[in-house]
Amino acid sequence: MRRSFLLISFAAMWLSTAASAFAQNAPFPSKEGEKAKYSVMIEFPKAYISGIGVIAFQEGRVVGTVFNEFGVSAISFTYDEAKNKVKLLSMIGKLNRWYVKRVVKNDLKHVLHVLKKSGTTYINEKQHIIYNWHPLAI
Repeated sequence: MRRSFLLISFAAMWLSTAASAFAQNAPFPSKEGEKAKYSVMIEFPKAYISGIGVIAFQEGRVVGTVFNEFGVSAISFTYDEAKNKVKLLSMIGKLNRWYVKRVVKNDLKHVLHVLKKSGTTYINEKQHIIYNWHPLAI
């Protein structure tokens, strides 16, 4: 009993370190045609969005979309690295307000910088918004 518990504990520890090592080395798309997939959770003070985020490098810029659990596109954007600018293409219903768009647009720029450095979380201290982007092993 004790031996099997030790083996299971060792296996769980090994799997968690392997998963975290993969998450730390998640590739950010930097060449034409490359894609990266993430599990996304954006926590606002009174609500949250969770789903799958896909980022691809196309035509010299980064194009991204966050889909919610139902497959609806919650946020779509493009990022021009040369100009360091994010352009929001669309946002889901309740978030489609000029003041929310302005905050999310500025935050996405920081999120992409964090992802490029193999990070996973960006926190907007002023607005209390937490962006978690964890790589998917698909």
